[in-house]
Amino acid sequence: MSSEAAAVIKLIDQQSFGILSTYSVDVEGFPFGSVTPYSLTDEKHPLILISNIAQHTKNIIKDNRVSLMVLENIQDGTQDPQKHGRTSILGRATPLDSQEDEAKYENYFQQFPESRAYQNTHGFQLYEIKPVRIRYIGGFGKIFWLEPEQLAKA
Repeated sequence: MSSEAAAVIKLIDQQSFGILSTYSVDVEGFPFGSVTPYSLTDEKHPLILISNIAQHTKNIIKDNRVSLMVLENIQDGTQDPQKHGRTSILGRATPLDSQEDEAKYENYFQQFPESRAYQNTHGFQLYEIKPVRIRYIGGFGKIFWLEPEQLAKA
């Protein structure tokens, strides 16, 4: 496994939520950010459970290009977040069927058991973010792009 892929995997494995950015349908052409929990597939694709009444879901339905930014927890006392790791997973969010993709739903519910009850309310559905490219910044001088296949190989 490359050190680049290892850095991304370590970061996204350690966290459980990120900032989901979508293209706004209400303010056309502008980004719209929201906080969302995620779990990961075996290929390290983020899985997000979102409601069809949520603004970000309406945005995804119109244009499924998204970015999920994941930030390293700051635990060393420094107040400068730019000294810490972060990654942006650029990809396409695609809805998953609860029958056909039952294993992915179970994966998500194992990490977030309380969300199992959401499945039958407000049209919650699991989406898989299939990466197109990944940007990692691990602090000054530790910056690179990663291709999805590099992450999958790891």
